[in-house]
Amino acid sequence: MTSLRARLLTALAAVVFAGGVLAEDATPPPLTLGQAIETVLKRYPTIDAAQAAVDASRARSTQASAALLPQVSGQGGYTYNSLRPYVAFTFPGIGTTALYESIQNSYNASVSVRQLLTDFGRTDALVKLARTGELTARDALDATRHQLGYETIQAFYGVLLLRQSVSVADEEIQSLEEARRIADRKFAAGSATKFDVLTTGVRQANARNRRTDIVNALEKQEALLRQLLGRGLGSPLPLEGDFDPSRETPDVSTAIAEGLKNRPEMKIAIDGETGAHLQLEAASREARPTIAAQAAAGVDDGNLPSMYDNRGYVVGGVTLSVPLFTGRRISGERQEARAGIRSAQARINELNGTIGTDVTDAISDWSAARARLTNADALVDQAAEALALARTRYGNGVITNFELLDAQSAARSAELTRLQARYDCVLASQAVSRAAGRAPQP
Repeated sequence: MTSLRARLLTALAAVVFAGGVLAEDATPPPLTLGQAIETVLKRYPTIDAAQAAVDASRARSTQASAALLPQVSGQGGYTYNSLRPYVAFTFPGIGTTALYESIQNSYNASVSVRQLLTDFGRTDALVKLARTGELTARDALDATRHQLGYETIQAFYGVLLLRQSVSVADEEIQSLEEARRIADRKFAAGSATKFDVLTTGVRQANARNRRTDIVNALEKQEALLRQLLGRGLGSPLPLEGDFDPSRETPDVSTAIAEGLKNRPEMKIAIDGETGAHLQLEAASREARPTIAAQAAAGVDDGNLPSMYDNRGYVVGGVTLSVPLFTGRRISGERQEARAGIRSAQARINELNGTIGTDVTDAISDWSAARARLTNADALVDQAAEALALARTRYGNGVITNFELLDAQSAARSAELTRLQARYDCVLASQAVSRAAGRAPQP
């Protein structure tokens, strides 16, 4: 009996331990910023759509290149002819004989080959134009990756900011609850007024309202980050990271030059100008002759002198095609290409100014954020020292409960200010990287 009880207890302990292990495994490991960016860029649907556009552009390049390769086709046919013209001959002693000009059942099979010899560069220009479209699609994919990466960075740091803000709000509420208990105790002892108790309660209610607003914003930010990561609503979202504003301010001219070279929208604009030039080149060569060679080989019947025999044949030749009148189609294509060139050049000129402004503004915001962070650090130290003095003076009965609450509120406000400054500093640093066209990274 004792042995059976021991075995049952052992089995129960194993079940409890396995359940604990499963519950522990159900919680995903903490997610770093780098892992979050990598996850979003791997599975987000917009990335798949942009990659599909790249594949489609590559297929169009293959289609354009096909005109330079031999075109081979096979043909086969059967013909039944009930009306057969003939010539009748009458021979003495033999009678009438008919000589038919065709057969009633005819079969044929052949293979033909066509090879473009030259169209004086028009097909080559179309192939280059298609490959430029492929480059544009790749640059559009990079632009999508940049956008999603920086959205992930902002959402990730937003969750961290709001979670830490909730912690600061909880500390403030706990301090006010302690102040409320002290006020209630003093009021019961007759050393405080009802006004002290009510004022502390009002501060508590305001602190709880502020915490509610922060939690609401946190839930929205977490929902956005879950959407980017592809996680279900309400799923655990453990994050690992902190605000690290310790980066050096880059040189403005260097960052602008980097942005003009690496920004995806600038690359797309340059691709558009290149494509418009190639479109104009292709349209300008539209009126040039086309020289092609054809060859065919097969079997056929219905040919004299043995019309019922399938006989092999080979046919070859060279054709020259010269456009004489196209109804002003070529002129319209040229006008369209020139308009595309002007549009692309205008877009490039616009981006030259926009990128410079973006970089300058981002670096200015970063410098301002770093200055605010320095001031916030000093403010936190001063507020903490003031709070320590207020608690000492309050314990000695020198100041009132309101003055202590003001010192506590100032200390919490300084913490939130520093937290916001660190958040702004990190995001400003990422904004500089984005303005310079750098890939999103922690």
